[in-house]
Amino acid sequence: MSERMSPKEDKGVGTGAVGGTPGRIVSMDQFRGYTVAGMFVVNFVGGLAAIDANFKHNNTWFSYADSIMPSFMFAAGFSYRLTWLRNLPRVGVGAASWRVIRRGLGLVLVSVMLFGFNQKFEAWSEVTAEGVLGFLARLIKANLWETLAIIGMTQILILPVVGASRWVRVGAIAGFAVLHILLSHWFNFRFVYGQPNVFDGLWGAEGTRCWDGGMFGLLTWAIPMLVGTLAYDSVAGAEPGRAAVKLLVWGAVLMAGSYGLSTLSRLQDFVVVEEGATRGEVAESPVWPPFEVLGSRPMAELVPEPPFVAPPSSRPHNYWMMTKRIVSVPFAGFAAGFALAAYAVFVLLCDVGSMRVGVFRTFGQNALAAYVIHHAVEQSVRNLVPSDSPLWWCLAGLAFFFMITYWFVRYLENRAIFLRL
Repeated sequence: MSERMSPKEDKGVGTGAVGGTPGRIVSMDQFRGYTVAGMFVVNFVGGLAAIDANFKHNNTWFSYADSIMPSFMFAAGFSYRLTWLRNLPRVGVGAASWRVIRRGLGLVLVSVMLFGFNQKFEAWSEVTAEGVLGFLARLIKANLWETLAIIGMTQILILPVVGASRWVRVGAIAGFAVLHILLSHWFNFRFVYGQPNVFDGLWGAEGTRCWDGGMFGLLTWAIPMLVGTLAYDSVAGAEPGRAAVKLLVWGAVLMAGSYGLSTLSRLQDFVVVEEGATRGEVAESPVWPPFEVLGSRPMAELVPEPPFVAPPSSRPHNYWMMTKRIVSVPFAGFAAGFALAAYAVFVLLCDVGSMRVGVFRTFGQNALAAYVIHHAVEQSVRNLVPSDSPLWWCLAGLAFFFMITYWFVRYLENRAIFLRL
């Protein structure tokens, strides 16, 4: 995931120009380590009843847990830009591109081997041509998309623009956002929710729900990854204090704009339903908002709940919520802005200041190994922590899981063993 840091390089922001050979950026190693640690916490406590909802993933609002995976995408984009600019003059476009494709597919393979296929054949009688096609349709639609697979395939998706100018990448962000909205209006929202849609006739896998955006979610996962490439340009070779201010400002702009877009989700609250009818989980028009209600409502009633606050359960699910299920544009934009602002804090603490957290260093420099190890340790320790455990036992289990995972990754670090693709 990252190169090992030498003592000489452990000084803050590298001085290499954006087009040259940059040194290490300590703040990103620390930020990546923080993100890995956050992932450990939210993955372990997700199914525990005693834990606050902000530490769990949600489908209709932005929680702290929902900030972790976009931060991974952001960090991956940052390192992707750095690595691309470093490799390009050494090996050329063709070889550098092949490395990206090979690594991306390698991450998909690791993901599948870690999580299986999230489905299985129950009997040999199911292994028919029709059964295999259905298996593959469900896999590509929904079951493939765990974190590593999403990172790998998103890197391949944005390969044509990762080395391009700032404005080309900004244009790519806008293009991916618009395309995702259009596809979701056409079929993708209902496709993700496993409801009838025009694409089912072509693809199949009817009734299969997706998580983390499914096969078309890569379009919006590209947003935090591309924002990460832009963050690299702002930091590399720049004075850290000025870079941090720039990151904070743009993070605030992205968060404010995305929160403003989520105002459209409130329009669903005022749609009149027939007497005696009940609202479905999904809005009748989940992507095109019912603008006709605007004239009858004061603006104060259209202000959405702030991030980290759950909306009422009666609100029909719609695209303009900060929803990780479909990875809506409001979600992806706010998450990218949150990652920018959080990273700015690490620039101030690590590159302007001298903060170095050992746990973050250990996880940040061997993130792939930490990811693989934590999955096995989590499965074992969670067997000791029932979902209805009291809070003290949940926290004890989390501490034990975290300690064991850290010990394994630290053991690898001490022996200079780093897992990379």
